[in-house]
Amino acid sequence: MDFDDLDEEIEKRVEAGEEVACKVIENLQPVKGTTLPLMTRSLKLPDFSRLPAAKKKALPPYNGQSVPPREPVLRLLCIHGAADSYAADWCVLENEAPPNVEVAMHEFPGHGHRDTEDFLTTLDDLVDDCFDAFKDAMNTGAFAFLGHSIGALMAIKVAKRARAELGVEPVLVVMLERGAAQHPLFTDSGAQWLRDDPVTFFEVWNPTIFKLYKSAGEVGARTLKMWATDQIMDQDAIEVGYHRFKCPMLAVGAELSWRTWVKLDEATPEVKEWIKTKATIGAYMKEKEDKIFHGHFPEWTYEGWQEWTEHPAGCRIVECKEANHMDIKINPHFTTELWKTLKQVTDAF
Repeated sequence: MDFDDLDEEIEKRVEAGEEVACKVIENLQPVKGTTLPLMTRSLKLPDFSRLPAAKKKALPPYNGQSVPPREPVLRLLCIHGAADSYAADWCVLENEAPPNVEVAMHEFPGHGHRDTEDFLTTLDDLVDDCFDAFKDAMNTGAFAFLGHSIGALMAIKVAKRARAELGVEPVLVVMLERGAAQHPLFTDSGAQWLRDDPVTFFEVWNPTIFKLYKSAGEVGARTLKMWATDQIMDQDAIEVGYHRFKCPMLAVGAELSWRTWVKLDEATPEVKEWIKTKATIGAYMKEKEDKIFHGHFPEWTYEGWQEWTEHPAGCRIVECKEANHMDIKINPHFTTELWKTLKQVTDAF
């Protein structure tokens, strides 16, 4: 095998996800602490200009206020979860960031202002789209990841590619409202039900979405399809060892996810029947002392994030008070914890 053949073999192995010891990637990032130019925005990485008019009116400069000065030394790259969008408060998080942090969010095809595009149906296709959105930002400055729900799974895969293809690493990874990646969301039978008959699945799993489907015509049908398409990807658990971060991690769960239990002896017969049927879907809806867990991922599943970093600080696990699965990203308890943690990172630059 000559050198050309060796290079070709290395490239094949890297593309397949293998970490090849002799493969050297030049890191193009400036020294940490350097003030970075603002990120280039796009369809995949939107800014306020792409928001609906009503949402714009609450944000500068569209609300008449000056745009706050921003001299970032760190980029916080966010990946939203199922059926979410930039307009659904991620833009608020971006606006509230401290001056030395710039926040940007990858918007999925078919979501938000990309609603004319087809939904992507596999996690790897979404990761490809996300990597393309973040590539320049990762390659040219210090960055952290914030993955919400299925975005936590995507953050792992984007980071693995960033190491292999760009030679760069995040300085912090925040996993928001998802148990560790090795845990699927549904039972096998529940996931199959979602694939085969999403309408009846959501009648049990998320009655609010089912009611919207029944009452809102095309909008309701599209919303249910979005939820079904996205949530089946939350079943794509990733085995421990697939990738290990070199940075510290922060895993945050919402109180109203962790502390949600139904007391069977206090439930009506209808609620009791519904919750027991739902328990056949959710992987963690286990009965305990006449109660059934009714949340997203229970607290104990977050402990597994410790296995996803080799940094001495490990993964800190925090419960966010007064938050639910969707509103946690702008919950003041969470944002206070987030900005405090990022300050600790940037102070160490």
